[in-house]
Amino acid sequence: MAPATTNGDAVRLVHDALTCLGLKPRQIPHGRIDELRGGVQCFELKEGEGVDAAIILSKLNVNSFQDDESRILYKVDYAVRGDLKGVLPGRIISSTKYELKGLIRKRLTGLRWETPLEDQGGYQGYQRPRDGGLPPGPGELWEDGPHQTLTERLNRDPELNETMRAFTVGDDITQTNITVFSDSWGESIRIRGQPWLKAGDLAEIYAAPAYLKIVNRIGQHVKMVRRMFGGLTF
Repeated sequence: MAPATTNGDAVRLVHDALTCLGLKPRQIPHGRIDELRGGVQCFELKEGEGVDAAIILSKLNVNSFQDDESRILYKVDYAVRGDLKGVLPGRIISSTKYELKGLIRKRLTGLRWETPLEDQGGYQGYQRPRDGGLPPGPGELWEDGPHQTLTERLNRDPELNETMRAFTVGDDITQTNITVFSDSWGESIRIRGQPWLKAGDLAEIYAAPAYLKIVNRIGQHVKMVRRMFGGLTF
């Protein structure tokens, strides 16, 4: 668990950034029934378009030898409240796959969404809430099911994928690797980006207008697929 003062800095920075974007974030106290679990803080986004909430996650940077709060790293999940019929809790629904060329200076040549293959080995033990989901198990995928339908919709959205290609320009081309998965409690569908960051860097990526455009677009597709297959909202 991160020190309270460090968590407080991250919460304040994300809250201020989301406020500046006009999302009217409301901090949900821990333990309330409307809190989406698994993070240090959940925000309801009153003016979210495709997404309903944001959750700040934290972890200890085990590769750092510093003995202070700078060892704590963060990221922000965005969430669509509710579940999706045909998708079990804690399962990956779709994720990005980048095609790169070049040995030293990587060049983005393609981007697509993929439904993970079924894990034929089965699952043993307890899946931690922050793992970001597991691939579907045997029998969980079927032709034209919710996993494949969402993936097809994401691949066929040129505006979404062009925004993602533009957002990858920079030193870290993996920064917008995104996974869409059901959370471990069956409360929401999460949209999770790749990098863990220091608190001061969170807003630069996870509250950037272009990133919010990406997650809102994904959230809209999730809600459309739920209309097709069914599911509960919370």
